[in-house]
Amino acid sequence: MRVALPAPLRALLSRGAGSTVVSGFLVVAVMTMVGKIVAFAKDAVVAAKLGTADDLDSYMLVFGFLTFVISVLTSGLPEALVPAYAELREHRGLRRAYRLGAQCVFFQLGILLACSLLLALAAPWAVGWATKGFSPAKQKLAVELLRGLLPFFICYGVALNIGAWLRAGKTFMLAASTPMLVPAGIITSLLLAGDRVNAWTLVSGTVWGAAAHLGVLLAAVVRQLPRRQYWWRSLLRHWEPSLRVVLRNALPFLMGGIAFGSASVVDQTMAAWLTAGSVAVLGYSDKLCTIVLSITAGPASDVLFPHFAELVAQRDWGGLRRRFFTSAGLIALASLPMTLALSFLAPWIVRILFERGAFGPQDTLRVAEVLRYAAFQIPFYIFGIVAARVAVSLQASRYMLGIAFSALALNASLNWLLMRHMGAAGIALSTTLVHFICAIATCLVCLTVIRRKEAA
Repeated sequence: MRVALPAPLRALLSRGAGSTVVSGFLVVAVMTMVGKIVAFAKDAVVAAKLGTADDLDSYMLVFGFLTFVISVLTSGLPEALVPAYAELREHRGLRRAYRLGAQCVFFQLGILLACSLLLALAAPWAVGWATKGFSPAKQKLAVELLRGLLPFFICYGVALNIGAWLRAGKTFMLAASTPMLVPAGIITSLLLAGDRVNAWTLVSGTVWGAAAHLGVLLAAVVRQLPRRQYWWRSLLRHWEPSLRVVLRNALPFLMGGIAFGSASVVDQTMAAWLTAGSVAVLGYSDKLCTIVLSITAGPASDVLFPHFAELVAQRDWGGLRRRFFTSAGLIALASLPMTLALSFLAPWIVRILFERGAFGPQDTLRVAEVLRYAAFQIPFYIFGIVAARVAVSLQASRYMLGIAFSALALNASLNWLLMRHMGAAGIALSTTLVHFICAIATCLVCLTVIRRKEAA
């Protein structure tokens, strides 16, 4: 039996199916979902092997710290690259845009190498500050793990930069699918280790997975570049003039990334002051929220960013406003049922996904309690991340810096206030409140800047 759809709905679906935005979103959403399935398979294996053991606490804290540093560094050059890349491609041609992308990757690699050296030297101080609730043996293990994960730090950081370059050119498939190689590497390492699993098993899988991630993206981007020797000589001898614009704009984005990205580090650090296992409990809860964000906010951000930048390059302010509200509203609305399901079915979801081996019923109750509050950050996070992409496309870095550092202070203050009475659940509730406030503030900034540009 065929169901006849109303004509307006058929027209809307027809336009959407042929839209580069919708098709790009679907590609990224599907590939990200597959990646998250691989990541959850990894989490299930880790939970069965290690539960909430001290080894896992140390690894998750160090891994979270390094991913925070990577997210900060990749919020500088890659964020500034996309608007400049769109502007250069629109007005100067594709080869000039390629040269800008390649030179930004070289700069990012140099920054990551310098930072890895600093992290290796400062590891005891950084770990000691962040793990005041850890025993000396646990702190020593965390220092060793941090140094062991530095190859992951370099490979994954460069891979994210290349992924941003590919997305700026609206090539979404590889950028969305290759991150799953990291959890796949961890699963492989755990299975090969058998019963001799410890934190170093996780480190080995993480490093090899990140190396594979970088290798695949590097091969893909090299195939796109011109074959002529003249272009490669010019790449090394002549700096693209737009690179100065990217470097100049990268610093505000970098500072904003420090503030926005600090939230997870602040949360994990303050969770380490609570009862043993709180860092791991908070981490499991975050992973469950991430599965919804990975198929909503992540794809929306990746796909819409180059389109926002293109509309800015074309000075289409009305189209930018319409696309912003339509995209954010539809994605947030789609995420609401999943948000409610995560909150109200938290014990059942945690039990199904994690309760096996060393992860027992008491661990299920602890994670579910945190998840009930953490789930409600999802709609606000989505609206905020889409608004932030519009703000970055508009290069409204001055306003975003103010929001970012205000959010950092508010997050730490609410954590301290709520965790005293609610434990790790208070940290989750604090995160939800901060995302709500930041989403409203970022939206107001975008509308104000667009209105000023229209008036000009």
